Amino acid sequence: METRQTFPCSFGELLKTSRKRQHLTQKDLAQQLGVHTNTVSSWELGTYLPATRGLVLELARLLVLNEPETRQLLEASLTALSPHWYVPFPRNPFFTGREEILEALYSHLHAEQMVALTQSYALHGLGGIGKTQLALEYAYRHALEHSAVFWIGAETIEHIVSDLLRIAGVLQLPGRDDKDQQQVVEAVQLWLTTHSQWLLIWDNLEDLAMLERFLPSARQGAILITTRHQALGTLARGMDLFPMEREEGMLFLLRRAKVLEPEATSEQMHQLAVRMPPQYAAAADLVSAMGGLPLAIDQAGAYIEETQCGLPAYLELFRTRRAILLQQRGDGSRDHPASVSATFTLAIAATAQRHPAVRDLLQVCALLQPDAIPEELFRQGAEHLGTTLEAVGRDALDWDRVVAVSCSYSLLRRQPEEQMLSMHRLVQAILLDAMTETERETWTRRAIGALDAVFPEVRPATEYAAWKQCERLLPQALLCLHRVEATEESLAVASLAYKTAQYLRERERYAEAEPLFQRALHLREQALGLDHPDVAFSLNYLAVLYWEQGRYAEAEPLDQRALRIWEQALGPDHPDLARPLNNMAVLYLEQGRYAEAEPLFQQALRLREQALDSDYPLLAYPLHGLAELYFEQGRYAEAEPLFRQALRVWEQALGPDHPQVAEPLNGLAELSFRQGKYAEAELLFQRALRNSEQSQGLEHLNVATSLNGLANLFREQGKYTEAKSLFQQALSIREKHLGQRHPETARTLHDLAILCQKQNNLSEAVSLAERALKIRLESLGDAHPKAIATRVLYVQLVQFRESDEEGGSCPRDPGSHRAASAGTG
Repeated sequence: METRQTFPCSFGELLKTSRKRQHLTQKDLAQQLGVHTNTVSSWELGTYLPATRGLVLELARLLVLNEPETRQLLEASLTALSPHWYVPFPRNPFFTGREEILEALYSHLHAEQMVALTQSYALHGLGGIGKTQLALEYAYRHALEHSAVFWIGAETIEHIVSDLLRIAGVLQLPGRDDKDQQQVVEAVQLWLTTHSQWLLIWDNLEDLAMLERFLPSARQGAILITTRHQALGTLARGMDLFPMEREEGMLFLLRRAKVLEPEATSEQMHQLAVRMPPQYAAAADLVSAMGGLPLAIDQAGAYIEETQCGLPAYLELFRTRRAILLQQRGDGSRDHPASVSATFTLAIAATAQRHPAVRDLLQVCALLQPDAIPEELFRQGAEHLGTTLEAVGRDALDWDRVVAVSCSYSLLRRQPEEQMLSMHRLVQAILLDAMTETERETWTRRAIGALDAVFPEVRPATEYAAWKQCERLLPQALLCLHRVEATEESLAVASLAYKTAQYLRERERYAEAEPLFQRALHLREQALGLDHPDVAFSLNYLAVLYWEQGRYAEAEPLDQRALRIWEQALGPDHPDLARPLNNMAVLYLEQGRYAEAEPLFQQALRLREQALDSDYPLLAYPLHGLAELYFEQGRYAEAEPLFRQALRVWEQALGPDHPQVAEPLNGLAELSFRQGKYAEAELLFQRALRNSEQSQGLEHLNVATSLNGLANLFREQGKYTEAKSLFQQALSIREKHLGQRHPETARTLHDLAILCQKQNNLSEAVSLAERALKIRLESLGDAHPKAIATRVLYVQLVQFRESDEEGGSCPRDPGSHRAASAGTG
């Protein structure tokens, strides 16, 4: 039970006693303060009080008061003029921030009383979120604006009655010493009915019915409630409290740990970053680790104050001994004696008693990324989460009821529009610390199964539609896959790793995708054997990942192995064989092995044409690949109808705004450019660029393709400034996603070198061409047509520069030279 204290001494009495203890006269104290002697005399007589809190704190310093004495003096300075006061807790000298909330409370509880006899307002939220401290600060801050300020601890009936009896004593009500407690309670109720402008605080109200039971129906004052309950009905308007923001929490922690003075400002805190950077950094990390929970921050500050261990040491302890630290409340914590661990454990137990599925729901959420937990994980993946949650997940009414119970003590929050749940990270910590290793592994496997059930598989020509759902589930998938690294692996893990990697590859997050593809491949090989078709899928897309990064030597054996598995499993004429055939052909095309690529594209096209009804959009892949092959060989008449057919297929099957449509648009634009149809080329490039930017973002590789094409076009039209800007944008995107040694990066470098030569900037042109040549020789080999083109360009540019240095003329337009006349790299 909380320890309750009252402070009967007036401000004048406290000041006089403390002054005499220091052997100071009123004149001595006045001189040190810089005020008139009569001012100190008036304070001690109670005629009036110090105007500011800062003046009271300066008095406390001069009188050498300790912390409890300073608190008592502050409280007396605020309450001496209040006719009726009963608040059993001292004001918190470390109270920090929350100004917007306090202003909102004032607006509702004070200003709105002008139009309402009684105004009821509730602060609700997670245990330890700071509800009581906010109510306490509000009471002290606005004490003089009310005819009376009363506090009721509302956890139990006994607490309520006990505080009502104390209020009767403060009011000096007749019969206050009556042994019949009900009569005393009724006397308080009568006083509230017949008086106005009072403030009554109900702290930690557990049973909402208690308010109506103990309050008169007719009353003229303000009621402030703190409760963990979110659903208040018509009882009161409510405000849901959230954790402290980063800077607010840091300032509170540094004040509480006595690193800074209680009156320290944000500016002084930032100065600490220069004077004591380890303390400042540790404070930031601790507030983040504690999710901004005021109780946890206060608990940490108390521990640091008592042990003098310092913030960096506490941070290290928190990382390694979290469970123990969360149980230690510290000495002197009268206002909230329960630790973070005890507070949350009790709330979890109380909530779980109300429905058998609640604990299971909380345990699953404890294993997930806490800020955005998709509800479909429990609805569509219910069969993987155990019989209790499965039954709840299949019925919308049952699901809503379980979520409502879980939210009742703010252990979960629900965002109905986004269909998301969230959980404070320290609630997660308490739940995780309470689980056995076996329980963690069991629930992690179940979460993996549910995630695998709802995570879409990104497939060619349909991936864009699945992106939103993949992005929604991605944080959960990555976290759960990380959690099972040291535990039992399964085909569900392999499947989820494979689908997650597929999405990451589509979003060009190659470094994250690769280990997941490798993990899926390894698990499938172990569980299914080396020649299973699912193994071929993993091989196929790992190969795609490699050749998209220009790692052709690593991709080829994987493609060949996947093709061999599918041929053995499906036969040589199965439509699904078109996938590995097309991928092998693309690989050969990128390597300049045109003679090997053409029959593979043609075979893939034949197999797709035989299965139009089953997967029509897939027909466009070999069409587009074959068109690109003919384009690279200069067979423009053969390339154009294939580009147009691929464009028509994708537009009809996927819609004109699908990102896949940008690929044949870029192909047709390049074709028009090569044929000198600049106006037509520009329209096609612009359409492809808009398509990619709107559907895939401003930094997608497809955007770089269109930008590079437009830049070449503008260069040939003499629009050098516009061309250079576009080249630089394309180069930035390609270097970001592909790195500085990728063939596509070399393409932009090659083309930009030609632009610099046209501008007679030969030094930069040579440098760019040299970079492009090194990349192409390394990644493509010296026999590749593009490597040959860049070598010729580089040699010519070096010759031009030497000629220019010797005083000769240098042709500004490289169109008369064989290498440069190829147009682009």
